[in-house]
Amino acid sequence: MSKFKSFRTRFVPGLLWIALAALLGSCAQRPGPGLRAGRFSTVVIDAGHGGKDSGGTSGRRAPVFLMEKDMTLDTAKRVRELLGKRGLRTIMVRQDDHFVELDDRVAFANRQGPRSILISIHYDAVGGSGPNGAKTFFWRADSHGLATRIQAHLVAKTGETNIGVLRRRLRLTRNPDIPCVLCECAYLTNPAEAAKVANANYRQRIAEGIADGILEQYRLGDAGIAPVPEIWAPLSKASDKYASH
Repeated sequence: MSKFKSFRTRFVPGLLWIALAALLGSCAQRPGPGLRAGRFSTVVIDAGHGGKDSGGTSGRRAPVFLMEKDMTLDTAKRVRELLGKRGLRTIMVRQDDHFVELDDRVAFANRQGPRSILISIHYDAVGGSGPNGAKTFFWRADSHGLATRIQAHLVAKTGETNIGVLRRRLRLTRNPDIPCVLCECAYLTNPAEAAKVANANYRQRIAEGIADGILEQYRLGDAGIAPVPEIWAPLSKASDKYASH
């Protein structure tokens, strides 16, 4: 047997095993597809308002009287359950009817670390009974994809009028150090929408839409969504026009 054949017979199989072992080891250490895409592992769920702050109300014309703080908490819990079933870690800003200052909500979200995202859930209320629909706010450029996916799934699940994805400098969209969005799921001051929101099955559909958007962002990240430029602006503060969010 030639020296070359002897080397190939004795050493090449061993080298192949070493290379294979290295390949398998590197694969085992890689994060799953969702982590490479969405870059988050914790979802902070903020139920808007609470305690002394009732938020918006459905008003006298609605078939039942609704307070925003109750609807947001119920919806937030449903989102938490849906995401938990899919294996995502979730944490609630509030789990019962108590008041949390907006700046404290921001600080709480920031403490969860850079691999977290913040979803703030609200219901809209205005002076008249005409407006209707759902919208999702964002400010940070790294939150645009998340807002886009949540809004698309929210209106698909509910059939709500698609007001759109809006860029607004709110305390819960500008101030956190992590990707963050604020969802306005429906208008409580619209009697027809208030009647739907009063139904638990409808709130479940809202929650499913929000959860589906989060899960899609977890799988795909911003793939397929046009980027937006980062816009610098000072932190939102209580004296701003939209101080309640």
